[in-house]
Amino acid sequence: MLRPTFYHLTYLFLLLQSAWAAAQTIPVGNKAWLKEYNEYREYDDVYVVKKVIIPCRSYETFITDKSGRKLSPAYRDIGDFAEGLAEFVPMELGPEGHGLHGFIDKRGKIVIEPKYTSTDRFRDGKTWVIYPSGKHYGLSYIDLKGNEIYKIPIQHYTKDYLIKDSDIDFLCNHDTKEDVLWWVRRPMDFNILNFNFSRFIEKEIKASKFIYHFLYKGKYGIIDKNMMLKVPVALDDIDPDYKYSGQGMERVQYGDKYGYISPFTGDLIVPFEYTDTRKPTNGLFWVKKDGKWGCIDKTGKLRIRHLYDEATGFTAENRSAVAINGKFGHIDKSGRIRTPLKYDFASYYNHGVSMIRIDDKYGYIDTTGHFITKIIYDEALPFDRITTTVERSWLRFELSLDGKEKFVGFSYKLNAVFIILGVIIFIWLNNLLYQRVLKKRLVKISNKK
Repeated sequence: MLRPTFYHLTYLFLLLQSAWAAAQTIPVGNKAWLKEYNEYREYDDVYVVKKVIIPCRSYETFITDKSGRKLSPAYRDIGDFAEGLAEFVPMELGPEGHGLHGFIDKRGKIVIEPKYTSTDRFRDGKTWVIYPSGKHYGLSYIDLKGNEIYKIPIQHYTKDYLIKDSDIDFLCNHDTKEDVLWWVRRPMDFNILNFNFSRFIEKEIKASKFIYHFLYKGKYGIIDKNMMLKVPVALDDIDPDYKYSGQGMERVQYGDKYGYISPFTGDLIVPFEYTDTRKPTNGLFWVKKDGKWGCIDKTGKLRIRHLYDEATGFTAENRSAVAINGKFGHIDKSGRIRTPLKYDFASYYNHGVSMIRIDDKYGYIDTTGHFITKIIYDEALPFDRITTTVERSWLRFELSLDGKEKFVGFSYKLNAVFIILGVIIFIWLNNLLYQRVLKKRLVKISNKK
């Protein structure tokens, strides 16, 4: 349940007290036994009644039938019934001195043992529960029998939702109104692990096709259309526009590391292990770890070891350009080296051709590693189309996939030289003309004298 602030808690407590007082002013007819209790609520053929001995310190809550016969032992609190079950907190506190939460039915039978730190009433056959999980508080969803439906892998969010940083609080006399808080600034600002949404937002979430991203205080969380939180509010970045995502996984960022979730279910597929990623190609994802690139598939399984300083996406030729210690070559999707890593540069393959460089000269090879041109070009571009542009000896050519050249003009560098020479000549001629004109004027002035 979404906890209100301290001031809201106080206000809510006063409202609750007023509501109970108002309820007890209703004539009870032959139910005079209700007068011995400070609070009561009626649910069909049973009552939940509470006797407050010392406010906020000592109180007892029971389930009774309509004649006042107790159907349950004394509990610290019993919440509202929903879908046949009510949250309850036994008199005995947990090892940390906090209440333990479980669920009982209207006959007082314990259906789900009290073992949770916090929970809420059932909705649509499920509810969330919070409990200690290593250094964290964990969150799961359970069904009406207490079976776990989904468990957030909270251990991957190493800096958030730690037990040592938490605070547990509840409304006076109402232990079921208990929640775990992580204070940002007391008494108004805090974070929680569980989330409730307004009816408008809930309607929007349920209408979503798969998962719903939401932003809260600068952090992102992810919930599915069944109103189950899949990623707690802890993410620093998401990629719903698929700039770095695709092929069955969405990239998400936690701190300075990246992982992947399912864009369909919100489940965390790949933990936050990588310092950089590239957009996936042909079913593989290049990911960087410890300064080296390797490949994983859409299940997160490592397919190519983290060996490479540079890497490009896999193209239709089943090739990726890779580099180790400044030397480039190509590998296929199995990680097998298909072009030896011996070039000073190698581009990705396109149209079956890759551009390579040795020293300051460029050439082109096919997928077998055979040269389709000599290594003679001063400037070159990859084959992004069926032709590309190359330059040699200050001349520019259009190069076809079979290595044939077609002269298209002078080198851009030579053009620049021509332009500079033209400007210099223009300035020289202009200056020469100016000097001649000036000389003529001076002669005319001298003759007049």
